[in-house]
Amino acid sequence: MNRLSQIFGAAIVIAIAVVFIVQFRPNTGPVQSTASTCVVEVRGSCISSVDFNASRNLLAMRAVDENRLRAMGYRRLTAEGLYERWLLNEDAKRLGISVSDDELTTELVAGRVRVSLPADKIRQVGYALNLREDLIRYLDVRNRQTKKFDNKQYEKQIRNITKMSPTDFRDYQRKELVAARMRDLIRARVRVGESEAFEQFSREKSTRTLSYVRFDRRFYSDLIVDTSEKAIQAWADANKEELDKTWEGRKAQYLPECRVARDLMVEVQPSEAEQGPEAGKAAAKGRIEAAVQRLKKGESFADVARSASDDPSAARGGELGCVTKGRLSKPVEDKLFEMKAGDVSDLIETEDGFHVIKLEQIAKDAEAEKIGRLETARDLYVAHESERLAAEAAKQVLAAAAGGKSLEDALATYMAQLAPAKDKAGAAAGAKPGEQPAAAKQDGNKDEGAKDGGQAEPGEARAPYTMANHPNRPTVEASLPFNVSGSPITDAKDSTEPARIAFQLDKPGDLPKDVVALENGYAVIQLKEKTSASQEQWDKDREFYTAAMRAAKQNDALVGYIRRLKSTIGSEVKYDQNLLKETRPAEDGSGEPELPIGDEGE
Repeated sequence: MNRLSQIFGAAIVIAIAVVFIVQFRPNTGPVQSTASTCVVEVRGSCISSVDFNASRNLLAMRAVDENRLRAMGYRRLTAEGLYERWLLNEDAKRLGISVSDDELTTELVAGRVRVSLPADKIRQVGYALNLREDLIRYLDVRNRQTKKFDNKQYEKQIRNITKMSPTDFRDYQRKELVAARMRDLIRARVRVGESEAFEQFSREKSTRTLSYVRFDRRFYSDLIVDTSEKAIQAWADANKEELDKTWEGRKAQYLPECRVARDLMVEVQPSEAEQGPEAGKAAAKGRIEAAVQRLKKGESFADVARSASDDPSAARGGELGCVTKGRLSKPVEDKLFEMKAGDVSDLIETEDGFHVIKLEQIAKDAEAEKIGRLETARDLYVAHESERLAAEAAKQVLAAAAGGKSLEDALATYMAQLAPAKDKAGAAAGAKPGEQPAAAKQDGNKDEGAKDGGQAEPGEARAPYTMANHPNRPTVEASLPFNVSGSPITDAKDSTEPARIAFQLDKPGDLPKDVVALENGYAVIQLKEKTSASQEQWDKDREFYTAAMRAAKQNDALVGYIRRLKSTIGSEVKYDQNLLKETRPAEDGSGEPELPIGDEGE
């Protein structure tokens, strides 16, 4: 009897399930037609706002931060995802790929629903939206008591979240499932062989370390380039066409009037600011007041600026050139244009610290043009000359190292024969190469305790830049270990170029044939150490690494496939920009409704 009851009970369960599935087939349930517009039009086809809103709400189901969604531009992402879905569906027709009613029903009964995102955003945006790469959301379509599929619960979920009728939702999901199959098909074509994976693994896990020397143009422009008027004029005479062309673009900065000025600036140092804003200002004020006392004792403004100013113009004795309105901070500019030639200002406070300025000349018309052309010639000449000197230095040291010298010895030999220009700060004060100028040795201006790079302790004068303390002087440096895609020298013009070159070198001590271009000069690099990925590492990580590499290549394949499909459409796609605007709810609660957050099954 018990056996008969069990059989009878099972038959009832099967019958109920059949009824559910039959009722769940297409064209069941009332169709709720709502007015819609086209979010995207492609070759006469309309992607409706109904699909757009359904996708938008499904994408946002687990994203509780609406502001973050808006910052991501998720409306645009939703529309682009639907456009790519359309492309995949059209291509599926060409390939004869479709989804049967039974296959679609199986997915929906299980609570699995699909959404679309742009292929090149699936990983990044999908992660932010708690979506896996299969782009599946799970709806809670089961009865809480029986744990079986419940049609009423299913309809409640899709109406609350997508605002669609069951029939419209099936049609919407059919397109999504076709697009998902197309993505799977594209990804499935990708193969990753073990030898290919190991080669990539070896490239990423093998490391190199470099020794290198930077030859920075700023070192040469500050200390080495001869900036005498004679040298500048000689360059200007030889490069008149370039000078004339550049001057045409600059002359509005000088005419009809400009003011030749020098600046002594002391800024609040980060270490000082840590004690509080007022303490930081007090320390900076103390340092500039000490500098002012030096001016009162008869030191030239240029010498004091060289040793005490924190402004980049310090290396030029605070020289700002001939300036017009709009080129300086407002407090400094206001004061400058109140002054007479020869005046030195009182302390000027700005957001960054304190200034004292000296107005040397008020130039107008022809005189302003003469000064402007000379400054333009100087800028061009210094740029060309510092570039040339940095390149020659790098090649000279590279040649010496290639000839058998260590990088350190090659650099030391080069630096020993290098001398600052005669009109630079050190030589002008009678100092020998690498020695501090006399101006900084005067009583009360000693540099004992000065920080490396010329930064003095609060209240003390900073040592003027010399070949020994210039922050950009050539020195031998060592990189951290890096792989083939690393950036061992951060200011290289092509950040990965030093790494690529390093992996072509065979053994420690090897040098490349040429120097490396930097943003501000050149570098000589030498292989210091090399390590290779071990077989033990590979045996341990083989499965994980191969899977990760396959996933990355599959994503690249999908992105490339979609790109080719888009190339056939060209300009035949139009978005409704009004619908894509990221709106915010009004403070009174009106406007765009809150995004629905649905309960999801596992």
